[in-house]
Amino acid sequence: MESALIIGQSPSLIIFDHANHATEKNLAFSKELHNGIPESWIIEIIPDDMPLPEDSRDESTFWIRRPVSEEEWCATLENVLHKNGCPQWAKWTQHKSYRGF
Repeated sequence: MESALIIGQSPSLIIFDHANHATEKNLAFSKELHNGIPESWIIEIIPDDMPLPEDSRDESTFWIRRPVSEEEWCATLENVLHKNGCPQWAKWTQHKSYRGF
């Protein structure tokens, strides 16, 4: 990610895995990523028992709960890589991988 940003090309997709427990530090870093690179899609993989953050209704954010099913993963990648070039220009359509809403 650093190399792409140094040469001025934001990554099209960032996958942030919160592992078994999302810490406050991880959540703060994740928020900075969203704010600092709004043209990049960010998919966040979270533990099944983790409550979604209060600001999780952002249309450019994809929260996927672990364990991730193949169908859910494919639907998410189809949406962010094929249907919508970047979050700023995406037409929001709810789909299976955006849980909880």
